[in-house]
Amino acid sequence: MAAIWETSVVSILALLAASFVRGPLTIHMATVDITPPERLPLGGYTERLGKLMQPGGDPLFARSLILERGPLKIAIVSAEMLTIPESLCREVRKRIPSDVVLFLAAVHTHCAPDSQMLNDRMKFAIPGIAAYAPLWLGWYAERIAESVNGALATPGFEVGKLSLKIGHIRLNRARRRGGRPDPASRELDAGRRVLFTEYAAHATIYGPEELHTRGDWPGAVATKTDAPVLVGAIGDVSPALDGPDPATRVQQFRDRLESSFRVAPRTVWKARDPISVTDQPILLEAPRPHPSFAKAYHAPLSLAKALVTQFAPSTASITAIRLGSLAIVGVPGEPTSALGSRISQAGRQLEFDNVIVCSHVNGWIGYILAPRDYDRGGYEATLSFNGRNESERVVQAATEAMRKLRN
Repeated sequence: MAAIWETSVVSILALLAASFVRGPLTIHMATVDITPPERLPLGGYTERLGKLMQPGGDPLFARSLILERGPLKIAIVSAEMLTIPESLCREVRKRIPSDVVLFLAAVHTHCAPDSQMLNDRMKFAIPGIAAYAPLWLGWYAERIAESVNGALATPGFEVGKLSLKIGHIRLNRARRRGGRPDPASRELDAGRRVLFTEYAAHATIYGPEELHTRGDWPGAVATKTDAPVLVGAIGDVSPALDGPDPATRVQQFRDRLESSFRVAPRTVWKARDPISVTDQPILLEAPRPHPSFAKAYHAPLSLAKALVTQFAPSTASITAIRLGSLAIVGVPGEPTSALGSRISQAGRQLEFDNVIVCSHVNGWIGYILAPRDYDRGGYEATLSFNGRNESERVVQAATEAMRKLRN
């Protein structure tokens, strides 16, 4: 609770400060290589059974975008990792200035070292999932903080307007019954400079047979734009495109996504418009295993309860940013497409013209499913840890966060 309180205090102060500031916005950006110097177990596909990454893969990066206006500093960081454990957020915050609000997002590539090594609650062995390694938690925190601090140290450039390009392209498909992936692709620009790209699709073009590090489609897009990539509501959304091999499909994905931005931009923020940020705690129920968890992971029910109670977080929060008429809502897990749509609709009812819902921000509480979807079970349900009403609590927190920004 202390970490959430500290973060909330910083965010509230930043929100109050922002309400008194008008004028240009200064943009700072930096990129840092986060490819580990040793071979580590890859995460994302448990069927790999902890196999180590092989040499010769793609470099992995953390890309930081700093929005600075008066005393307000917001760091939007995109890390080419599987997830963002809460312990990683805590350690990064220790290494950056206390007045910087952190919005740390994973692109969810399944070809990066297993981020459970950075989860200080993961102190037991599960086949195919790495255990906590304090050395690597410190190493990753240093590299990500280096990205933030490096961006802050750059002179930056001032902008008086931010524009959003919204394309529509079917590069995603539902992987659970009733899923309706968001086809919108989004790119936030400052003049001719891309600030970030957002799209909803799992970074799983490379499959479990791939043992090299890969940024997958987000890495390919970020390499082209030299800007962060955020993933949307991906809890039931996979990439959808044809091609002879994964490398070709990744390039096709990048090229088609880029072509979707040949649309007229819409202005979302001007120099007299507000910029603010806030955190809203999610009122989670106590962690407990889904009824099918024990069977899926071949564990007795008593052991399943003990594992989930120790492994799953009991606290989490929504981090939300306002840029004029745009709301960016960071969810600490993987909401389904339906939940992303509900959060977007709630934002529009609060008179935000545009709402971007991002997965894997400042924590990971697993898959976030609607009650009926939770009851159906399946792989995603086994990794949903806070009961069948978890999604309702996430939507409530996201709505309250946007209400704070609006007011």
